[in-house]
Amino acid sequence: MIVRLSALRPPPHSATAPSRSGIHLHTDSGPVHVRVTGAEHALTLVLLHGFGASLHWWDAITPLLADRFRVVSMDLLGHGRSAKPAAGYRPSDHARAVAQVIDQLGVGEDLTVAGHSMGADVAIALAECSSLVRRLVVISEGPDYSTFLLGSATKLLRVPVLGHALRLRSPAPAVRLGYARAFAPGFSQRTAFADPDQTLHDDRAVRFTAFRQCQLGKEAYTRSCPLDHRLRVLGLPTLVIFGACDRLWNSDTSVRRYRAVSGTRVEVIDHAGHSPQLEAPNHVTRLIRGFADADR
Repeated sequence: MIVRLSALRPPPHSATAPSRSGIHLHTDSGPVHVRVTGAEHALTLVLLHGFGASLHWWDAITPLLADRFRVVSMDLLGHGRSAKPAAGYRPSDHARAVAQVIDQLGVGEDLTVAGHSMGADVAIALAECSSLVRRLVVISEGPDYSTFLLGSATKLLRVPVLGHALRLRSPAPAVRLGYARAFAPGFSQRTAFADPDQTLHDDRAVRFTAFRQCQLGKEAYTRSCPLDHRLRVLGLPTLVIFGACDRLWNSDTSVRRYRAVSGTRVEVIDHAGHSPQLEAPNHVTRLIRGFADADR
């Protein structure tokens, strides 16, 4: 079913103007921290970060895209500076909040939506409920959990009482070690952001409820219907980007399944891991720009 929210246009000179720190927009789940850059009347590119991350995971490519697009990034529910509700962390819940943000911004009816990791599930869920999405970019998200490389630490952290205690007491070195799997071996996560402690801040911003429910929610989403099948049903032009050195997903199997979907273009970046938008920003920027402009 296509859901189209009523248009809620911000008044002139409202807080939706681009700013370094971003603004907060109201959604049914609470305020969402949003940042808008680029020309106001340019074509819109929506960027959705992954689990345990924030809008800062797009900082390396946002300036490279802002000369061509109006770039909208945000902290998903439970992350960064956005609301931390007690429940509601399924991809469809995130997508509903994103749809409300987009509606308030009034960014048009021709959106390219890019999602990294969990953000890809949200992007697809958004396309399933909104006719505004015309193109999808899936970055480093396997079609379902049969291709996921689950680490032992992740298993422990998801246990309700134990996981909560471990997250409350994790020292900074342990947090950075956990985030190391989000990058290729040898890549320094502390050089990927303007703030070398960004991953530490992002981890601390996610409460245990969101930590567990986000993961269980996206597992249920792909279990009920894998992402490659959802893309096949949607029939939208799709670009899939994977790092050859992804340590969270079996990239070979994931890539093979996505390549079987008609209308889907798949690109693999050598030497990049799970976060190619940070590890190879120029390469990812070229791919997104070329894909989004291909039918114009």
